[in-house]
Amino acid sequence: MTITRSVGADAEDGKQGMTLDELAAFVQEAMRAGVPGQARIRARVNFTAGIKRLETR
Repeated sequence: MTITRSVGADAEDGKQGMTLDELAAFVQEAMRAGVPGQARIRARVNFTAGIKRLETR
């Protein structure tokens, strides 16, 4: 059996993208949830390459 943990975060302002504080909060939550450091991160970006959403799987 494989147990997986996932964490996701959306930018407050999808047009401007994620702030550094939002990114830091995502990383802290992932670490608290037990997501391993080598886990891959997926990002959804806007047209100017701003981060709209991050998630781990």
